[in-house]
Amino acid sequence: MIAKNTAMVVGLGWFLLSMPTEGGEAIRVKGPKGELQADAQGIGLAPAIAACPAIRAKGDPLWAVLVQPDTPPPVGGEPIVLTDQGQPVTRAATAEGIRLTCGTLGDGKRTWDIGVTIDIRPTGDAFEITGEIRNDEKGWVVCGFTGPVLHGIQADLAAHPVLLPEGFGRRLDRAPTAGKTAPWKAWGRGFEISADYPSRRGTMQWCAFAGKQGGLYLGCHDATHSAKSLRVRHDPSDNTFGMALKHQIFCPTGGRLSLPPTLILPYEGTWHAAARHYRAWADTVARPIDPPAWARDASGWLLCILKQQNGEVLWDYHSLGKLCDVADARGLDILGLFGWAHGGHDHLYPDYIPDPEMGGADALRKALKAARHRGKRTILYANGQLQEIGTEFWETRGKALTVIGRDGAPTKLTYHKYRNAPPRHFGLGCLMTQGWYDRMLELAVQADDLGADGILYDQLGIYEPMPCYAQGHGHPVPSMVYASDRVRFIRRIADHMRAIDPDFIVMTEGLHDSVLDSIAMFHGCTFGTFEASPGEILTRLSGASGAPAFPEMFRYTFPEAMSTIRMPTPMMGRAMANYTCAYGFRFEIESRYAPDVRYLREDIVPDAAEYADVISKPNIALLQSV
Repeated sequence: MIAKNTAMVVGLGWFLLSMPTEGGEAIRVKGPKGELQADAQGIGLAPAIAACPAIRAKGDPLWAVLVQPDTPPPVGGEPIVLTDQGQPVTRAATAEGIRLTCGTLGDGKRTWDIGVTIDIRPTGDAFEITGEIRNDEKGWVVCGFTGPVLHGIQADLAAHPVLLPEGFGRRLDRAPTAGKTAPWKAWGRGFEISADYPSRRGTMQWCAFAGKQGGLYLGCHDATHSAKSLRVRHDPSDNTFGMALKHQIFCPTGGRLSLPPTLILPYEGTWHAAARHYRAWADTVARPIDPPAWARDASGWLLCILKQQNGEVLWDYHSLGKLCDVADARGLDILGLFGWAHGGHDHLYPDYIPDPEMGGADALRKALKAARHRGKRTILYANGQLQEIGTEFWETRGKALTVIGRDGAPTKLTYHKYRNAPPRHFGLGCLMTQGWYDRMLELAVQADDLGADGILYDQLGIYEPMPCYAQGHGHPVPSMVYASDRVRFIRRIADHMRAIDPDFIVMTEGLHDSVLDSIAMFHGCTFGTFEASPGEILTRLSGASGAPAFPEMFRYTFPEAMSTIRMPTPMMGRAMANYTCAYGFRFEIESRYAPDVRYLREDIVPDAAEYADVISKPNIALLQSV
């Protein structure tokens, strides 16, 4: 027997329309901007705003729990996926809204003592979804949760393009087709595109179907910046869309894990309303850093590799004066000094020792001081995560600091600059270890002592969170790393350095909003900052259909954020210069290889043959075009 009741809570401005206890009947709650219902088909939304897409649930799973044996690595097999379908899910009305409860999970063969609770309530103009995962199953760990999963979104991307927080923003105004799927990827019976947060592929925790007069906002208001993926899906069988949040979590036996609030918001007006909603919440967590005036007013930088991976010295410390001349001629305020240490670029990390071959520590100090006297600011490079395998540091300390994956092996990256020189292999330092923090802080203190104006921790704004199964790192095993821990890691260093020198800044490569309170400027290496052709830039600036990059998304949400563009060539074309100005980026040109040096010092235009051994070449056609 299903009890029925109708209650009104005037102060909250919403209505509880029905109160079933179990079964297939819908429970509905009404807010100022629409009515949300939960039933056996999933979550539906009848928006009160005509320009907001409706959600008509189709019976697909609302959530999924991933479980795996709680064993030391290597962990065999794939995680078991358990969805709400076929589970003993109870739907009930509460004083605040709707509660969905599942006390145990099964796959038809066995049962796990793992429970899921989902709470849905109106809050302001939005509907908020929270919940908890309970794991009382001995010998098993929850290793992921996907939910809420919204399906049956009635949208036409031509009228309601998807805004996805990839890099500075991606706009999708065409559904994938059999002949043209990119950037969507195949998923089940349809297609999917994701933004993995926090990383350069997922820079904020919101996305939207954004029409000209209204739209649908999905945001995760997670103040801890935990690992997650925002996913948009397309079902070509009925041309509907879906949204899902995939939480990358670990919940051990005996654990209780609270799910961060997810908000579904029908909104009126342009997409700017959705951005303002997210920013209003973000400001309750942390405000973007107020950088020193010299950084805030900087036009951009000359990124210069002094010594390459193969040991070739391109600029020594005594030639920094000439670099200042080059920067002066191009209106650049900052010298970004890469490969400044004894190992060169991408070699012997994380040891960065002033190089006797380039002049030694005293010559470097004098050169940095002279650059400051000329009005230039200098940033010294340090990679924030790489440690080269086989070095003394690796053998004596680094192995124990390395991220260990599900397979029990160190997480590794390889960088190879020249065909006639060997590649270099690196392990990733775990940001939860005290030893890695100590080494990175030492490098910032050293940079300040040498007279630099800041430090760049390369790659700390680039990579997605990852699991670490290592013992002795100061985190539970396993744990997701490069997520909340990265926020704390960078903040501790930035706070320490501001206490020493308020004018010293911390930079990183990539972008994500979780570190805006610590990072004064980003080295742009993310979607929306890469070099583009004049035709592509014109399409972006005109807002024409098919322009994938949408830098307005991040720039409007966080206008204070400063980032260079990425131009791995020793010059910039007119179109890219205009694009940089139009979106408030900072300029960049790069001197990476010997022909680049001759171009900058002697105006000698290089031939392609001069880069024969270089694997990642600059834009040679651009260099030869003027």
